[in-house]
Amino acid sequence: KDAIESFKKLETKYDVWILTRPSVQNVACYTEKAMWVRNHLGLETQRKTIMACDKSLLKGDFLIDDVTEHGQSEFEGEHIHFGQEKFPDWKSVVEYLMSK
Repeated sequence: KDAIESFKKLETKYDVWILTRPSVQNVACYTEKAMWVRNHLGLETQRKTIMACDKSLLKGDFLIDDVTEHGQSEFEGEHIHFGQEKFPDWKSVVEYLMSK
């Protein structure tokens, strides 16, 4: 809920990229994720989408993610643990990041 609107709001302040972990068991997942991004956020955002099994390999200031077992805790920037007490929803994430 509110993910697309939140993404667009964050784009007004940040250079936002999508980093997603594909399912290696389902090779169609790569295409399905790319198509979801294109359909909901546009071709330009699809060009700024990275698929990686280990998220610690990428660099950035913030990583918004709901899990921790795929390199998120080793990510060099701040891991915003979505869905947890401090960041239960997109409103809390946007509020926090827009205040930075």
